[in-house]
Formats: sequence, structure tokens, C-alpha cells
Amino acid sequence: MEHTMRKALSVVRKAVPDAIIAEFNYQSDFRDRTSSLESLLATVERLSQTSDKKIKVVVFYETQYQVQLEKLQAMFKNFDVLSYPIDENSLKKQIGCDE
Repeated sequence: MEHTMRKALSVVRKAVPDAIIAEFNYQSDFRDRTSSLESLLATVERLSQTSDKKIKVVVFYETQYQVQLEKLQAMFKNFDVLSYPIDENSLKKQIGCDE
């Protein structure tokens, strides 16, 4: 588990994970981006193109930021979303752990 985007990007580049669970935090003070999650999604997209491995990405979000999240979804198609409160069974289904 990483709490900063810089560290998360470093970890993802070194050891390509099977799944990434992230949180969408809308940052209105960014002029040209919606959130720092854009960097992670771009990295995952690039890694998926150069590797045979498909990285499953699930993003948690607050429903009040649905509009801003839709902008991110328009730019990147490589992730699924779950709104808070998170249902454990839905998460397991999203990442392929239907136990």
C-alpha cells in the first residue's frame, strides 16, 4: 500500500501488479488535470501496451464527484469504478476474486 502518487508510480513500474485499487480525489486547484490519478492511469495504460499482463484497476469515489470522475473516464478506459460505501462482494467481483 502506498499513500503518495510518486511512490505508487515507482512501485507499479518496478513490479507490474495484477490489480490496483485507488481512490479518486477531485482536486479543484489543478489547472490542467482532474486528479493525480491521471498519472497512474497513464502509466498503467503504457505498461499494458508493452506487456502481456493486464492490470485490473478499480477506483473508489464519492458520488458527489461523479461529474469530475466522468471526465477522467472519458480520457482513460482502463479502469472500473465503485462508489462509497464499498460493497466487498462487488470489489471482489471487479478484481476477479469471486470467492
